[in-house]
Amino acid sequence: MLVKVLRRLTLEEVEEQMKKLEKTYGMSFDEFEEQLLTTGRMEKSVDAYFRWARLVHAYRGYMEDGELHCVVEELRDFSSDELKAFTPKRFELLCTLSNLRVESINDLARKLHRDVKNVYQDLKVLRKLRLLKLNQKRDKKIVPEVLVEEITFVTQ
Repeated sequence: MLVKVLRRLTLEEVEEQMKKLEKTYGMSFDEFEEQLLTTGRMEKSVDAYFRWARLVHAYRGYMEDGELHCVVEELRDFSSDELKAFTPKRFELLCTLSNLRVESINDLARKLHRDVKNVYQDLKVLRKLRLLKLNQKRDKKIVPEVLVEEITFVTQ
């Protein structure tokens, strides 16, 4: 089943995609942009330019203020096993993370009135699907952060 996912990229994903574009085109973004603007030729992909510009802008914003804002829309073809991951409890978990600030997995489990072990297992499944990430803080606490902003199931 096709699933449209609108989600925020992690810093690692932004850096990885920027490096991939640099390798693909054999130059930095600034060189790519200069070449595109000075030659006026569209032999360079305009789509690649806008994708790369969005990544660079988000990365530079992160370097300036510590906030990363880069949202992508992905159309994914989930297998039946992956679709089974979308349980009511996991949707509740995502909604709770979207609406409440949590200090740790224990805090999240307390707010959901669920067992910590089960919440952690659900978090690992959702992380594998790239719907959230788990941040380890200096005090060793793991704080879940939701990445997904919208999920749409597409019927064919």
